[in-house]
Amino acid sequence: MPQAAKRSNDVPGTAPNLVHPAVVNDDAVRTALAQHMSRISGSRTEITSFGRKSSGFSWITYAFAARSALGGDRKLILRVGPPSGLFAPYSVLPQVHALQALAGSGVPVPALVSSAQDGAEIGFPFFICEHIEGDVPAPWAASELDPNHKRVIARQFIEILASLHRINPDATPFASQAQGADRAELRAITGWRASLARPTARYYPLLDWGGRWLEDHCPLPPCRTVVHGDFRIGNFIEHKGRIVAILDWELTHLGDPHEDLAWAMMPTFNARSRKLYGVLERAEVIELYQRASGIAVSDRSLAFYEAYALYQAAAIQMCAVRAFEVDRFNDMRLAVMASQMPSIVRAFERALEAAA
Repeated sequence: MPQAAKRSNDVPGTAPNLVHPAVVNDDAVRTALAQHMSRISGSRTEITSFGRKSSGFSWITYAFAARSALGGDRKLILRVGPPSGLFAPYSVLPQVHALQALAGSGVPVPALVSSAQDGAEIGFPFFICEHIEGDVPAPWAASELDPNHKRVIARQFIEILASLHRINPDATPFASQAQGADRAELRAITGWRASLARPTARYYPLLDWGGRWLEDHCPLPPCRTVVHGDFRIGNFIEHKGRIVAILDWELTHLGDPHEDLAWAMMPTFNARSRKLYGVLERAEVIELYQRASGIAVSDRSLAFYEAYALYQAAAIQMCAVRAFEVDRFNDMRLAVMASQMPSIVRAFERALEAAA
């Protein structure tokens, strides 16, 4: 996780006062995790292995093994929402609600073990789930895989998305969080517009205008479904030719199913290919999804959400750029993202023309 130095309120004529926020200490997390596992298991628990699985910009993921006299050895995963993450403060609830609601459904998810929004012993929002054996395919390495294997996985991927969208949303915890007629997709566009309005060294007029256009032209959904929010190649585990778990449910909400479909087909997540996983043509994806979900895909809505996907990608990139240039995150990967902005903005412009 990149460490950050955030500014306090600057006083004109003085140097910025840089305040270093709390940093997640792996050794402290391991010690606290042993205490937490001992409490919830009712037996003294030892953490026999422990290590970070990722160095991303958001949630921190740890793999560990817990050994207790009552339960033996268990391989588990811990995800922590750090105080200095790119999108802090974090809520563990969307992920917890998703894992609870989808257990035993046609959507494979890891079994939830424990969670705490207030941090419990660990000190930060977290959840613990079962470890799932398998590999997480990297989108940019797709060309190295056998095309027939990728086709099998891509079809499973779409069938699982259809299964997710067939779930009755009113039977999930997300239904109680829906704010009447207030639509999650409109709230999200408003939030990204506010994020892009924050001061940076760069200003893109097209993003300013495009955000207003998206807000004014957001289509009504054909139905309200559970939306994953980040359903893409790279967010699942496969094992022996099967997708055994869908990951990263932190953006889950009730909304328009076209949002997931458009996000999944972005070339960014498909090794820059217009084909899903580099093998499934757009028409084949839509046909398979419609047949499996029973939801008719609207060309107009899909075009809108393809534009929205690029707008969201641009907003996320600008969050990273701002973190480096303004908030002083010392991670050069964030600086590199600034060079990617022109191509994203050009793609967004083309997508807006297609959606208009």
